[in-house]
Amino acid sequence: MKQNVIMILASNSPRRKELLEQAGLEFEVIPSDAEEIITSNLPQEVVLELSRQKSTAVADKFIEYPPQYLETLIDPEKGGVMVIGADTVVAYDGKILGKPKNGKDAANMLNMLSGNTHEVYSGVTCKVLQFDDKRTKLIETDSFSFYEKTFVNMYPFDTFEAIDYISTGEPMDKAGAYGIQGIGQRLVESIKGDYNNVVGFPLSRFMKELSERDYISYI
Repeated sequence: MKQNVIMILASNSPRRKELLEQAGLEFEVIPSDAEEIITSNLPQEVVLELSRQKSTAVADKFIEYPPQYLETLIDPEKGGVMVIGADTVVAYDGKILGKPKNGKDAANMLNMLSGNTHEVYSGVTCKVLQFDDKRTKLIETDSFSFYEKTFVNMYPFDTFEAIDYISTGEPMDKAGAYGIQGIGQRLVESIKGDYNNVVGFPLSRFMKELSERDYISYI
């Protein structure tokens, strides 16, 4: 596989970093410091909004960077810079479930999900920057966004099992109060869709989008 663009992951999520590494991609991590502003209550729109905000915040830093230093950071022959923003939410019965505020909140979320099917949405926005004709500044030359949805069916479990899981500490920094890639997988009966999407990044769709736009090639 040939990578035709420099990639920047606008996230400090260790799970997203690991997934991109597993795909064989080379990238740098520059976490976004964007203020998260949500104007919709629809999960698919929320993840797209937040992914755009994250990618835009980091892309703007490159656009504003002093031109005399740009070529020391970026090889203009590499096809430019792609900034990747992503966000993931868990939704049940039309309600978005964020990270639990405390143990009681985590227990309420898990009891809600027990024996039911919920959805996990991940949105991705990529902004591509390239040098202008004079090679004095970077300009945005491409931008694309997409989201994926995965259905997750949970086994029925009682309050005691939920409390036991909460006691591990794993649910406290996870949307929906569980992590499918960790101890939380014992609560999951089945999924329909992309497993990696539940982990936090729709890797298969992402690689397909890159290939279709010639940002990666297999020849």
